[in-house]
Amino acid sequence: MIDSYALSSVAIPNLPEVRLPQEALSERLLTQLGTVFDATVLRAMQLVVDRMLVPKPEDLEQLRASAVALLDAELQRDPARFFCVDADDPVAREESQLIRRSLEGGIAVERTFLTDYAPYLSAAMLGSERDADADCIHVEHWMHTPGRPRASVVALHGFTMGQPRIDAVVLLASQWYRRGLDVVLLTLPYHGARSPSESRFSGEHFAVPHVARMAEAVRQAIYELRLVVRWLREQNDAPVGVLGLSLGGYLSALAATLYDDLDFVVPMVPPVCIGDLAWRFYSKSRNFDPAAEPAFSYGELRAAFRVHSPLAHPLRVPRERVLIVAGRGDRIVPPEHPNALWEHWGRPAIHWYSGSHLAPFRRGRIVEAIDAHLRRVGVL
Repeated sequence: MIDSYALSSVAIPNLPEVRLPQEALSERLLTQLGTVFDATVLRAMQLVVDRMLVPKPEDLEQLRASAVALLDAELQRDPARFFCVDADDPVAREESQLIRRSLEGGIAVERTFLTDYAPYLSAAMLGSERDADADCIHVEHWMHTPGRPRASVVALHGFTMGQPRIDAVVLLASQWYRRGLDVVLLTLPYHGARSPSESRFSGEHFAVPHVARMAEAVRQAIYELRLVVRWLREQNDAPVGVLGLSLGGYLSALAATLYDDLDFVVPMVPPVCIGDLAWRFYSKSRNFDPAAEPAFSYGELRAAFRVHSPLAHPLRVPRERVLIVAGRGDRIVPPEHPNALWEHWGRPAIHWYSGSHLAPFRRGRIVEAIDAHLRRVGVL
């Protein structure tokens, strides 16, 4: 098990109690409906997690060992070191571009980039060699032509997503494009077209039950986000921001704690403690035996994933550039998560919508809230 001293020195505070603003009766009914929908899907997700992601007894020792490198005392005192924040910005090498289709006032371009990404963790720590193909970045770039856009937004999808046509709908890409923003749909590592051939579903290798591998996947995603942001700045002088959903919300929130030059950041339904989410699934697993010693306790899980939690890093983007979007009835990423981020960041702007993670009702109001935020920061 993890050393008790390490646990005491890296503990993430318990997620604070949520006190949501009042909502009208009609809105409350929508939230309750969304909660039921989330809960139903969550039961199905639990079956998938049990079958594919909950570790087998023979894997538990390796799973425990995978957390050791991330509990290094110096790394825990300064978790930003994991991301090489003070190193030179990465350089993108565009390998190819393909015009996918015409848009009103522009085009959608499929781009791929090659990088010089170097893992923080060794192959021995990761338990396997990296697939070189994982370093080829895929984006779909909705760009206005000719001329300069009002801004560019890098849109980050959620776990198991990664198909740009679907991601564009969920991430409201057409709304931002119509407002004069270029939109960059970035496919996260191990998702969509970047899924290894042995993957049973998009994102499986991102959330594999191996603490070190997931940490490395998060680090790579942040590296690639930084690379794409820098490439966009080289194309023109328009503002650049990030909008992310669920896993993408986690990454966009993390980016806001590592870099101070993003012009706006909108984490939507963002988890902030992967250990907390993992425990929720693990403790409800059919394979969970409360009488047996678990691979990790609740506290140990929180400590193991702490290095890349947004709660382990101070906000670096000016607070007025941030808008958190959260679902009142969310059962995939419970409201305690975005609320904890809101508290940790000193209570920036937050929009609570009626509905849940998978049933975000009144999407028009979400768009209005983000519109208002973009006007406040001078983008619209």
